[in-house]
Amino acid sequence: MSWLRYEITAPDGREGIVAGVAFTAGRAVAEDPSPGALLYFRRHGYTVTRPDVPDSLPIGFAASENAAPAKPAPRPRGKQRSSKEE
Repeated sequence: MSWLRYEITAPDGREGIVAGVAFTAGRAVAEDPSPGALLYFRRHGYTVTRPDVPDSLPIGFAASENAAPAKPAPRPRGKQRSSKEE
């Protein structure tokens, strides 16, 4: 099983445990933190990075230069119109 490693930096130099992650001098390294903890850190101004992912790739997105933009889902069809006008 592969563990995901994250480096997290607090905006205020925090010490102690936050969302299950131990901080020292405002920095922490977390291996496989919960998705809720990652959301908490991002919402509250912490910097979350993956040291094994290049800086040009945002976390959670795959790189593909030739990928077409996603199409929206088609609209649901309403009542069928009859071919004759009444």
